[in-house]
Amino acid sequence: MKPNKIVAALCFGLFAAAAQAGIVTITASKDATIGGGSNQYWNTEYRWVGNQSGGYFSIFGFDLSSLAGLNVTSVDFSAYHNYSDGGSTIGARIGSDNSWNPATVVNYSALGSVVDTEFASSLNLNQYQTWNLGAISGTALTVGLVDLGNGWNDYQAIRSSNQQEAFLTVTYTEGGSVPEPGSLALLGLGLAGLVSFRRRKA
Repeated sequence: MKPNKIVAALCFGLFAAAAQAGIVTITASKDATIGGGSNQYWNTEYRWVGNQSGGYFSIFGFDLSSLAGLNVTSVDFSAYHNYSDGGSTIGARIGSDNSWNPATVVNYSALGSVVDTEFASSLNLNQYQTWNLGAISGTALTVGLVDLGNGWNDYQAIRSSNQQEAFLTVTYTEGGSVPEPGSLALLGLGLAGLVSFRRRKA
């Protein structure tokens, strides 16, 4: 095979396998306030996150079945901050058991370590806050917000009439893997070598 055909075949093979990237938004389908004797039916307008009068944290559930077959590269979780009584750092945690059993959700404890934090205060009230969760997998996801200080902040509940629902922004790829910088560099070296070879042959 001639060098120029070899180069063409390599380029086609490398970029034909390149992934098609996309972004999809998934809204929360379930939520709950946990702690202090509350349950998923209380306080339908707010999801409490605070430590001033007992430890409360909120959890949001997502159905990820629409992502089947996709390679998820990053996930951001956004929740609308609608009340503040003292600034505090709010951490996002990911559930390890995402089945969301209604009978046990009020005692939900299968939340992992904090993966990202956002500072909540009156300065960022009435707007969305976003936490980066990294790459995730599975057919369901539970995200918990926990207060890491002594403040008190509330986030929009999905049952609220304001319709400022919590949501995920999912970045994904499909159709293969994106060529890595190393692969592109090797291709460049190969092209340079073939050009040099043809010049010497001429």
